Amino acid sequence: MKHFIAACLIACTPIAHAASNAASIEVGAGVARSTTQGDGIWYQAGLPHTLKLRSPAFLIGVTGDLTPSVAWHVDAVYLGSYSVDSWDTAADADYSPATHQCLRNCSNLAHFQGKGRVYGVAATLEAHTQGKWQVGIQAGPFLYRSSWSVQVPNYFAAAGWPADTTPEQVAPWGWMPGGLQRSKAGWRVGSVIGLTLRHDRMALSLARYNDGKGWPMKYSDGTVDGWPPLWKGQTVLMLTYKF
Repeated sequence: MKHFIAACLIACTPIAHAASNAASIEVGAGVARSTTQGDGIWYQAGLPHTLKLRSPAFLIGVTGDLTPSVAWHVDAVYLGSYSVDSWDTAADADYSPATHQCLRNCSNLAHFQGKGRVYGVAATLEAHTQGKWQVGIQAGPFLYRSSWSVQVPNYFAAAGWPADTTPEQVAPWGWMPGGLQRSKAGWRVGSVIGLTLRHDRMALSLARYNDGKGWPMKYSDGTVDGWPPLWKGQTVLMLTYKF
């Protein structure tokens, strides 16, 4: 939460100049829907799984006009938390994402439990029509912080590993009794693009946030695997009000 508060402070710094630059505060609330990285990444569609892909979303920031047809926005945006609970093959090669079928070892599955969240600061320009009702399109960079944690408490048994497996044998995964765990978090740069329908101080927006970059995970044998979050981005429907 302290990181999101920091993002809010970054986004709202221009408030100090609001009077001289005719800027306004804007707040918003809505719902975000995540798009997953796809079948085979943290869940296998052909096997039992539960995905939490919908979350409340919130926005607070400042906005102002550059010209009668162009506005700027700097907003702290909370895009929510997401999770997966899935039973998957311990080895990726035992499942086919193309056919959504388990190929082998289908009765000895590993229990993957993952959760994470994402928030950040979006800086966008909005080109819009003029008049009582305004239609606009906005886009810009999104500096975001995402986190993703996974634990597999029964992995050793599912993979046929000995129960006395040591932490060194599972690095860079973290060791836990009988299984694996790992967490990553950090700041990355993504993007946002969206459409806006505005009337007076109220606006309804539909935006796409691209924030699914992961982190590399290097094994002791020199091989490198990715550590992406469950999602590759969110589609957000939000109602905002400008003070």
